[in-house]
Order: sequence, then C-alpha cells, then structure tokens
Amino acid sequence: MTIQNIAILIPARGGSKGIPKKNLQTVGGIPLISRAVLAAQAAAVTNDVYVSTDDQEIASTALSNGAKVITRPAEFSTDKSSTEDAVLHFLQTMHITSGIVVFVQPTSPFVRGEDIKRLSETCMSYDSCLTVTSSHGFLWKREHDGTVSGVNHASTVRLRRQDLSESEFLENGAAYGMRVEQFLQTRHRFFGRIGYVEMPRTRSIEIDGIEDLHLANCLSQLLDPK
Repeated sequence: MTIQNIAILIPARGGSKGIPKKNLQTVGGIPLISRAVLAAQAAAVTNDVYVSTDDQEIASTALSNGAKVITRPAEFSTDKSSTEDAVLHFLQTMHITSGIVVFVQPTSPFVRGEDIKRLSETCMSYDSCLTVTSSHGFLWKREHDGTVSGVNHASTVRLRRQDLSESEFLENGAAYGMRVEQFLQTRHRFFGRIGYVEMPRTRSIEIDGIEDLHLANCLSQLLDPK
C-alpha cells in the first residue's frame, strides 16, 4: 500500500576512491545498486523508485531492475559533493515541493523493504528520520596531547557493558527520510524532531572499503533469502 506524497531516491554516483565502481560491486551475486532498488520496491510505499547517477552502467542496471533514472550533473558527482546535493537536484528536477523524500544508500546491502517501509511511516510523525542500530560499546576520542578520553563513559568508572545506556544508537547509513519543505529550507538531512528506525547489527554493515565488501559477502550466505 503506497503512502501519500512520498518519493524514494537512491543516490548512486559512479566514482569511488575506496572501491572502484563500488555501487556495481556484488554482494551475494547481486550488484549493490540492484539490492537497493529491490529493497525500495519491496517497501511498497510508492509506485516509482528513482536512482540518481552520473554513470551509464549504474543507470542501465537500475533500469533493468525497474527503477527510473535521474541523470546527475557532473557538479553534483564529485568526491566533495554531498548526498544532499543529489536529493536537492532530484526534487528540483521532479518539481517536488512537499511531502516526504526518503533516500536509500546502496552501500547498505542488507537494508530491507520492511526497514524502508517503517522509516517512511516514521517520517509521517517526525520532521526527519534515520535508520540506526543499538550501540553498547565504550567510545574513546583522541585528545590534542595524544591521549584518549572516554566519550560515553567516565574512564575512572568501569561500568559493566550492560550498565551502559540502552538509548545509544549508531547511525548505520542505510536510509534517511525528510519532510521536503523543511529540507528545501535547511538543505540538510537532519532538522526538527528526529525519529529513528532500529535495524539489527547483523544487517547494519556499510560498505566503505574492500574488507566491508568481503564481510558482506560472507554475511549474505546467512542473511539473504534462500
């Protein structure tokens, strides 16, 4: 069942420093861009899924999976370009000025339609929203003098892991949602009241480097439908 006034975009530029042609790399034998399109379609919250790209091969793969393609200009496709640039270009191209826009990252291979559907529904009650996974780690930061200090704990008090806050989350980078009117004003993905959708840690891996890609292929044997 579609949700009124919602648009789904998958930003997928061709360039990548860490892994060449990253969005076309495969996990479980399926290109990352295809996995993102299929997950967005499975959410069934809108009739059309759009892919924003500057790469013809990514565009062809997206089209073969039933997505519609927005050709992204070169000035929005550099290493310094932000995802917000791609979202803004999409909204302007499609003349969208209201409703909700959700963008799904192809670098999160295990995001599912149910996650995107929940995020879309969450955005109906919040101004912006994101997917997260619970975090119970001891975080440390490096100080200017070369030492480290605790971020979410006092280094002088050794808490049991189960005593750490249960309300701490790690942004997993899978999907984000925003009210269009406020995004057009702020041009940033976070504003106002921010909601969240929690995903399990096993499905929250984000492909940044080749090690992540290897790990994701191992996980796909456990997580992908048989």
